[in-house]
Amino acid sequence: MGNLASDLLRLSKWIQARHNDEAIVHLMREIAWLMEWSGDLASPELADMQREICRWRRAWPIEQARPILALRASQMSNRILEWSGLLEQTTPGLKTLDSGSLLSKNG
Repeated sequence: MGNLASDLLRLSKWIQARHNDEAIVHLMREIAWLMEWSGDLASPELADMQREICRWRRAWPIEQARPILALRASQMSNRILEWSGLLEQTTPGLKTLDSGSLLSKNG
């Protein structure tokens, strides 16, 4: 799940940086396959994410939608990190609050 979250974050960054559209479409295809292979498509939310990525891939490029897809990809990445528990493992000096924000253990 960490690779999937990483690829979604990379997608967000590439879109923001106006990376080559063909490469973006290829990355969206890879992300959809990772979602398929994860075996967690029993999760309705992950299946919805996969369908959303596939819809974006078929319609890309849409210049006006760049900020929206960049935001959605980042949100999906964060959600997958939450599911996997990797978010807490990768930030040992931080703890999460109920709101999902991070706070230093010292303050």
